[in-house]
Amino acid sequence: MILFENNLRSLIKWTKNGVYVHIVHAFLQVTTGNTYLSATLAIKLYSLNYFYWYGHLYTYLPRHNWVKQFIRMTDTGHIASFALLIGPLFMKEFVQRFLPIAHNVHFIIFAAYWIAKGVLGMKDADRLVAHDLVEWHMDLLTYVHHTVPYLLLHLFPVSRDCAHDYGSATLLYTYGWIYAWFLGIYCPWRFFTGDTVYSILDTKNTSRVVLVGFLCFMHVLVWVSNTTGYAVCLLRSQ
Repeated sequence: MILFENNLRSLIKWTKNGVYVHIVHAFLQVTTGNTYLSATLAIKLYSLNYFYWYGHLYTYLPRHNWVKQFIRMTDTGHIASFALLIGPLFMKEFVQRFLPIAHNVHFIIFAAYWIAKGVLGMKDADRLVAHDLVEWHMDLLTYVHHTVPYLLLHLFPVSRDCAHDYGSATLLYTYGWIYAWFLGIYCPWRFFTGDTVYSILDTKNTSRVVLVGFLCFMHVLVWVSNTTGYAVCLLRSQ
């Protein structure tokens, strides 16, 4: 009986930590043969699982703190990823038109995260501590969230008109994407909850000089993302 209870507790613990998502991922890969589809669904499923089980531990709102999974810039990357899956159902050339924007969005998420973590040594602003939370697995999936979606984009074929794909229009659309997130999602969330989301945006602990420098850096990073996309496009189209 004791052995059964221990096994049951262990099963519940690993289920809450989303280990079954890896099994779902493998099943989707085998049954569909679509690496982009299976990985994109699995990555979002882990996020849904995490906030289903641990969302109540956040206290930003009186209820429904699970919505936090849709607030971060990283979460707009999920929108970009799923758009590449759904868009072709309505527009034949959707992938070709939207892929450069998706590249830039995911590159910004990828580069900003690893620069903040690896170079600046920043910590997660709202990292949870729970008795049954497997931290190494949570960290692993955090790395996956900020890296794999960008790599998956390179599964799509690129056009040979790289100058058009990563021209001024794509650059402006990318700036528009960032500003839409900041003004339409981040600012209202911060106003109503006080949650800074990112520690560097905490005006109580971050100097004005550092904050302005960060905002300038993000604007430059958008340009870098577009330039990188153009360079990668040229390399892959040869």
